[in-house]
Amino acid sequence: MNMYNVFFYLLAVVNGLLLVHVLQELLLLIQSFRPRSKITVPPLRIYPKVTIQLPLYNEKYVVIRLLEAMQRLEYPKEQLEIQILDDSNDETSVLISEFIQNLGKEDFEFLHIQRENRVGYKAGALQEGLERCKGEFIAIFDADFVPNPDFLLQTLPHFVNDQIGLVQTRWLHLNEEHSLLTRAQAIMLNTHFGVEQLGRSKAKGFINFNGTAGVWRKQCIEDADGWQGDTLTEDLDLSFRAQAKGWEFEFLFDVGTPAELPVTFEAFRTQQFRWSKGAAECLRKNFSILWNSQANVAAKVFGTFHLMNSSVYLLVVAILFLSPMVFYFNQKGWIDVAYKAELMLLGGSTVYLLLFIFLVGSMRASANKLKALVFFLPSVLTFFAMTTGISLFVVLGVIDGYLGKPSSFVRTPKFGTNGVLNRVKKGYDFKSEYKIYALELPCLLYGIFWVVSGAYQFNLISILYGGIILIGFSLSLFFKKNTFRWSS
Repeated sequence: MNMYNVFFYLLAVVNGLLLVHVLQELLLLIQSFRPRSKITVPPLRIYPKVTIQLPLYNEKYVVIRLLEAMQRLEYPKEQLEIQILDDSNDETSVLISEFIQNLGKEDFEFLHIQRENRVGYKAGALQEGLERCKGEFIAIFDADFVPNPDFLLQTLPHFVNDQIGLVQTRWLHLNEEHSLLTRAQAIMLNTHFGVEQLGRSKAKGFINFNGTAGVWRKQCIEDADGWQGDTLTEDLDLSFRAQAKGWEFEFLFDVGTPAELPVTFEAFRTQQFRWSKGAAECLRKNFSILWNSQANVAAKVFGTFHLMNSSVYLLVVAILFLSPMVFYFNQKGWIDVAYKAELMLLGGSTVYLLLFIFLVGSMRASANKLKALVFFLPSVLTFFAMTTGISLFVVLGVIDGYLGKPSSFVRTPKFGTNGVLNRVKKGYDFKSEYKIYALELPCLLYGIFWVVSGAYQFNLISILYGGIILIGFSLSLFFKKNTFRWSS
């Protein structure tokens, strides 16, 4: 067989696998438009005891903002306790202690809980808090979240059904307009909430707790054997174990909770490594639990795709490196396979469907539709470049997850929306799981080669793919700690 044909068929196979994933996303999009029978949720008449858990680790720039948001919550003082689960080893703990010392008699009950070690990381802190909490319901917020005062009044009424184990809200973005990096992340998250979470919810499939901005029924957590620290995504893990036991989850698209997006490429890369490796770990742990559950076949299929989401990075890497080669070989006339046009259409269909899904997710979640439309193309191209730049790094995490290789929980640092740093301050950095400069530099050179080659051959596809590779790995190698701030 012609050597160049082999590359073409490989690209066709990879595009076919990616198209299957995208078609699953399209089905979720269709499901998300399904009308749901309106159920009137009466406002709270009786206020149950609620515990709020705030898992923290070295969050000195945002911790006071979070605690002040807790003070503004609209809920009876005697029915609310706030656990500050503080694993910090920097001045965050001092800031918390000073805040508590300055509380007045009219404030809620704040409990500062510190552990001797970080066993189990976030899951371990949540489990220790669970064993000490008084609440029938448990709300959880990460350090960068700023819930609205009526958060509990909006979410707790949905527990009117005794089978509801979790109520999850949508994330809003405090700093979406900071740069193209944050706009790109907003598109990704808006698609997750506006297409995936909403579609799975309406299809009665397995949705997931997003680690924050949600409320659990304590009984549900205990019935599902509690928080476990054997994966990096304890939220996804507990979600599948709970739903496999028959608990129902409610997703509230219309209730948003503001949060801060990572402002540096390195922070984004660290976050995606943790999420992707954790998802692979959850697939190993929960695949049999999912398929042995009493859920219907559709829910199990969608749940499998859900757990395999991070594996898409394996396809991304293959497509990025095969596509410019194949387009170049084809332009030279070196590829002579049958049904070439049909196979090329396969890849184009995948890209167009993906863009359409991103567009719907972005428009659905944006208050200013015109502004969202104007920024869509540059933002989504930035997202493709960012995804490219983290692809090798994340693939290593996915492989580690499938092999069961343990690693520490590395938090995503946040800096607050006032006076964002131009670069990450020394001492507030975070360790990287892998140093892969020797792999990333050749990828950068590969991108440069295809940009130059495409320009010489007037091949726009090669220029586009080469440009995305060049920008992505430039971010990873040279600009990963820059915030790219464009607004004051």
